[in-house]
Amino acid sequence: MQREIDSAARERTITRPLALLRSRVPAAWLQLAMLFAALVAVPLAHGIDNDFWWHLRTGEFILHHGIPKHDPYSWTRAGQPWVAHEWLAEVFIYVAQSAIGYAATLIIFGFVTVGALMLSYTLGRRSGAGTKPLVVLMLFAVVVMSTFVTVRPQIFSWLLFATFLYVLSRHYDGARAPLWLLPPLMAVWVNLHLGFYFGLMLVGCWLAALCFDAVRGREVSLRLPFLIAAACVVATFANPVGPSILAYPFRYLFHSQFASAHVNEWRRPDITIPAHVPVFVFAVLLTLALVTRTRPRPFLWLVSLAVLVLSMEALRNGPFAAIVAVPVVAGVASRRWEAMRASRDSSLRVPLPAALALVIAIAAMLGPVALLHAGNPLSIGAPTQAGFPETEAAYVRGHHPGAGLYNGYNEGGYLIDALYPDVPVFVDGRTDFYGDKLLNDYLDIYKAHDGWQSLLDSYGVQVVMVRENAELATALRTDAAWRLEFTGPIEVVYVRN
Repeated sequence: MQREIDSAARERTITRPLALLRSRVPAAWLQLAMLFAALVAVPLAHGIDNDFWWHLRTGEFILHHGIPKHDPYSWTRAGQPWVAHEWLAEVFIYVAQSAIGYAATLIIFGFVTVGALMLSYTLGRRSGAGTKPLVVLMLFAVVVMSTFVTVRPQIFSWLLFATFLYVLSRHYDGARAPLWLLPPLMAVWVNLHLGFYFGLMLVGCWLAALCFDAVRGREVSLRLPFLIAAACVVATFANPVGPSILAYPFRYLFHSQFASAHVNEWRRPDITIPAHVPVFVFAVLLTLALVTRTRPRPFLWLVSLAVLVLSMEALRNGPFAAIVAVPVVAGVASRRWEAMRASRDSSLRVPLPAALALVIAIAAMLGPVALLHAGNPLSIGAPTQAGFPETEAAYVRGHHPGAGLYNGYNEGGYLIDALYPDVPVFVDGRTDFYGDKLLNDYLDIYKAHDGWQSLLDSYGVQVVMVRENAELATALRTDAAWRLEFTGPIEVVYVRN
């Protein structure tokens, strides 16, 4: 008897993998897998994000010294209060980079993005949308999001935003949803990225839609929604600066106009730039979805309006619009046209081994092809320093420790990592921290506008390190108060006489 049981067990062990290999999967799954493989592979060719370096350095700083409350990196605002509002993401970045290397860390961030899109896709399927509109919309979403996929805290906000959207949408539609999960997620989110405000926006839209439905006579219980909303707000207090974090994002509205004018991702989308076109596609589709007779119910209608406005205000908000547009536009299309409904999906299925082989091949090919096209070296272990002033930073650190250094904005994040603690920086990518006054002074100096010499004198700058083609470098060549001391592969170093 025992031999028969063992024989049956061995047979199941053999036949199950064979049955799996003979199985077939829907063609839509293969299409999505190909898109997601591209989304994960292509960012390997991206250059290192300028801000990655100071995030990396801050993660290390926190593990050794705790969360900083005052700026340790600059000399223009040395010791001033600084809110390290992304501290948890920075610790993750440093630990992951140290443990598994840059490429693997980037792949993790790619899969976080895939998770956000999968939640968006699933929400669209639950609305009755078929694979035709969803896969097409997902293609545009991948294009929008692939531009931003790199090692950066913002990507955590995409996944959490999609999670909040999914849970709140399911509850609003009358399905069972784990609302209790939202407050603890908010407590984590507020320490990862300021995008937690998008989560509060979703909760606010959800509460407003329920109140609207109650006014219209729909039988709605508001007690639990108000409790969840209040708990989410209270959960944001669980951060190093407490409730004051709620006021922090307003710095970007009232004290960081420099970013919206001069930092690409904070600028409004430009229809003349091909890479921005998918953002406008989503804007048009969302607008049509809001005004059509088959428009979404009040919750998603309010959310769609909010992300539509935000995506037109700053390019960096485009991914949030993409996450919302996939289920909303597909849902509207499926209610308007029968051919777009899930019931009309193709029955075409693909053998699983062939599907896996194709996806793996695409992932294996796209990364190297993109690398060759972009000309960037692949960062496997340590992040590549190609394109950053590695040689120049080493020279300044060795010859002018503690000097009042003037540096380029784009290189500031790298120099924090390369020079800390020997040489503090003039400025870096933390526009919310520096404020418009200092940043505009920085730009006047860099562009050699009238009065640039006086600004250098007033700040007490002793060493200048900028790109050789910068207007400031050109002006310094003929200024008797300065001498060229070092020429590196990327930048030049001038020292005051």
